[in-house]
Amino acid sequence: MAEQSPQETSPLMASHPSETTLTDQPLIDDEPSVSYFDMVKQECTWLSLSSVPLALSYFCQNSFVFISMLSVGRLGVNELAAASLSVMIINFTINMPCVGLACALETFCGTAFTGSKDKTQVGFHTQRGLVAVTLQLVPMAILFMFIDPLLEMIGQTEQVAALCGVFLRVWLLGSWPLVAFECLKRFVQAQGIMQAGTWVMTVVCPIHIIASQQLVWSDRFGLGFVGAPLATVLTNWLLFFGLVGYIACSKAKEAWGGLTLSCIDGIWEFYRLAIPSAAMMACSWSVFELVTFGSSIFGPVSLAAQACIFSAIAMTYQAPAAIGSATATRVGNSLGRGLQRRARVSSYVSICIGYVVGISCAAMFYINRHSWGYMFTDNEDVVALCSKLMPFFIFVQTFDGMNGLVAGILRALGKQSLGATLAFPSFWIVAVPIGFYLGMGAPDLQVVGLWIGLTVGVVLYSLAQQAFIFWCIDWRQEVKVCFDRLAISTTSKTPSPAASILCVEHGAANDYGTIV
Repeated sequence: MAEQSPQETSPLMASHPSETTLTDQPLIDDEPSVSYFDMVKQECTWLSLSSVPLALSYFCQNSFVFISMLSVGRLGVNELAAASLSVMIINFTINMPCVGLACALETFCGTAFTGSKDKTQVGFHTQRGLVAVTLQLVPMAILFMFIDPLLEMIGQTEQVAALCGVFLRVWLLGSWPLVAFECLKRFVQAQGIMQAGTWVMTVVCPIHIIASQQLVWSDRFGLGFVGAPLATVLTNWLLFFGLVGYIACSKAKEAWGGLTLSCIDGIWEFYRLAIPSAAMMACSWSVFELVTFGSSIFGPVSLAAQACIFSAIAMTYQAPAAIGSATATRVGNSLGRGLQRRARVSSYVSICIGYVVGISCAAMFYINRHSWGYMFTDNEDVVALCSKLMPFFIFVQTFDGMNGLVAGILRALGKQSLGATLAFPSFWIVAVPIGFYLGMGAPDLQVVGLWIGLTVGVVLYSLAQQAFIFWCIDWRQEVKVCFDRLAISTTSKTPSPAASILCVEHGAANDYGTIV
């Protein structure tokens, strides 16, 4: 009888690695030749060096919004308010769900790269992510076409609503390359190639700065307000083509495997983790955007100050988010090799590094709290309100950064649903009621009240996630879960069953002390 190739729901080996490795044999990831202290040093070195290029990449990418805010801020308070509201809508309707879907690739691609001999499974899962984010864009594109009257219905002025509508419709032209870039970025990171995004950003960032200035303010090319989203469209396409070019010219292309419609078959296995991943991000991210919307109710000054403060949060968030992304790759690769002790140590080390980075950023911004607003506007009322909000900002940026870092660990473990479960009560049962009562209720603290509620929710969520990481995870069991997930989420694309056999010859694994 002809031997059948493995199917989506069939085990990839006659004897499943999780069964043989975790029951009858001792775990070889004890790595007796490596002391705990040496392992901590190795992980600290690897995470630090790997996070730096990622942080630079994230920082450059986020600076695009920062630069756009600087470009339109001098046009007037209404323009700054409209740009801030537009960014909020983009984050809420596109970036939040699409990045959440793309983040599920950190679960699948990281373990597939080390846990499967068929490296093209990394590209297979990436194509599933591309399909998912593309489908997400369709209803949002329709919404953006008719958003002006909707904004007026919820209380925005006619001028702000019109400006916001123009911003969103122009920005929509660059939406797909942005979300595709997010998927491809996870594709290369899963292979340990952390510098790809950095090289692309290094080239594109100066172009964005020049384009933003020229398209908004230049006497020859300047278009005023509409130039800001147009510069972003140009930047997004450059990011996409730049990363595609990098992949085509590097060893990363070996894991692509070519386009295949078979990625649609069984795509629910991707959505099973992608939907909780998006929900985890939605529960926290949506509260930040809700605070921006609540600030808009108190007038253009509050909304403009909110834009200034959120620009600072977006900047400081990038370093811990980069550490979290690097940790997700490290933990996923470790679990794919069955190295549970190293996965655990890597998680703990990353949390410690995150606190050092977060506290350092908090101190820097608090010292400069009275001058931060002047970077965006000369309006004294906006600057004063920025200074008033800064004490709450330092708590939010520190613990929200830790949320982004710990989310990377949870994604590597495939526990996105846990993150969503902890996020919902922290933000929607605690933070939102407190914030809106203090801001719009009897205390009438306005935007300050909203920030008090946000601070409570962010800190509570962060501590709950970290408590789970330190005290509730059975790392031996996570190795078994990792192999189980890889077995049922992989489709063989070749006649040979050997193409998708899990890599369990741990003795042949590379030294994890080596910097990738």
